[in-house]
Amino acid sequence: MQRVVRIFSSFTFRLAVVYTLIFGLSVGGLFYFVWRSTAGFAEEQMEAAIEAEVITFQESLARAGVQGLMMAVNRRADPNTNRDGVYLLVDRLGTALAGNMRVWPERDQPGTSVDDVWINFTTSDNRGAAPGSADVRALQLMDPESGVRLLVGRDVRAARVFRQRLQDSLNVGLALTVALGLLGGYIFSRTIMGRIESVTRTCRSIMSGDLSKRVPVSRRNDELSRLSISINSMLDQIERLMRGMQQVSESVAHDLRTPLTRLRSRLENSLRHVDDPAQRGAIEGALEDADSLLATFAALLRVARAEAGTQKNYVDIDLHTLAEEVADLYGPLAEDKGLRFITQFEQNLFVKGDPNLLAQALANLIDNAIKYTDEGSVSVVLTRQKGQLVFVVSDTGPGVPDEYKDKVLERLFRLEQSRTSPGSGLGLALVAAVAKSHGLELKLEDSSPGLKVCLRFPPSAESQDPRLAGAAVKSLPAPGKKQPETEAAAA
Repeated sequence: MQRVVRIFSSFTFRLAVVYTLIFGLSVGGLFYFVWRSTAGFAEEQMEAAIEAEVITFQESLARAGVQGLMMAVNRRADPNTNRDGVYLLVDRLGTALAGNMRVWPERDQPGTSVDDVWINFTTSDNRGAAPGSADVRALQLMDPESGVRLLVGRDVRAARVFRQRLQDSLNVGLALTVALGLLGGYIFSRTIMGRIESVTRTCRSIMSGDLSKRVPVSRRNDELSRLSISINSMLDQIERLMRGMQQVSESVAHDLRTPLTRLRSRLENSLRHVDDPAQRGAIEGALEDADSLLATFAALLRVARAEAGTQKNYVDIDLHTLAEEVADLYGPLAEDKGLRFITQFEQNLFVKGDPNLLAQALANLIDNAIKYTDEGSVSVVLTRQKGQLVFVVSDTGPGVPDEYKDKVLERLFRLEQSRTSPGSGLGLALVAAVAKSHGLELKLEDSSPGLKVCLRFPPSAESQDPRLAGAAVKSLPAPGKKQPETEAAAA
């Protein structure tokens, strides 16, 4: 059903509908012209035949008088030779002299209309003609000298039946044209949508971290096949660049980590042999800088791994247990700052994911909330809202202005542009990377005062078999002041 809805709401189907309507209007206009021309031609031919007969009767009257006209009218009214003709000849008093009718139609008779010398009426007084009432269009004529009146007409029922059948045929043709157009649009949209959907699935797989996916290429050498080949070539180039960047990043991180570790060891060794307080303070400051650099490199690698994560490493996780373990680590840190640390975790909530990444994301959020809240409270809530599992971390700190809510999710961005306080601006970037790799919705809202961060799992993420859950959290960050890798991007 969803596929049908997508097809009907697709651009290709709407385009096909527009073209079908335009074509239908064109065909309808053509059919209307044919109908008017054909039906009008038949009426014109009938009136021309009536006028020709009237001319013949006038000639008979002029040549043989009223008696000759009576004989001519009776010959034309013979049902054996003319069953559609309607004729009536009356004298001055209205007495029928000849023809296949007995009474002259009155103007006030139902179904009668008079237009100068032409008259339309309905009658059942048509002797010898087809059975039933006749719908007649007739031409009336009067001779002033003899006082006789002549009515010559035709039964238009056959013409009306022809007109109606022609109209019905054209309507059916128009309906078939529109129906075939819509059916063609549906088939066209379904074909195009199937190929576009394959491109969409490939893009989603690539966005989730699987750079090896490629768009299927049809054997038909058409425009979409050439587009798929171009997209695959672009993806090959992007994969090569991404792999190269990843290798460069890892190489730089490892190459720099080794000399930094050696430098730190030498500084620690020097610190043991220095007694001068000034020199000891300088060495301790250098040690702190080295620790900050090492933590920054570790955070960058962690963000890269989170962005490149795939569902191959996902296991079933008991979110209640994970949230409690992270909260237990950060509860004492909040109490040391004099903050109220509120936790509310709903039980029996299970999802598939990477426990280390989810724990790190939750730890970063709690660490941010504690670090930037000087007084008040920090609350951590795990619950189910409208069928979705939600992590909510809120505080009573200064919050984040609306214009920076998207910026703080970027790498190395900090609200404090002077960068005098500790931090690397990678905490929320890691949370955003984890949310993206797990298909979570990350939303930053005002808590009035403070900031509220929501991590919302998709409805399909919840596991239905609790027996498969309970994966242990392998590594959690220890709370403390020297944790640059968990500091917020808002630092």
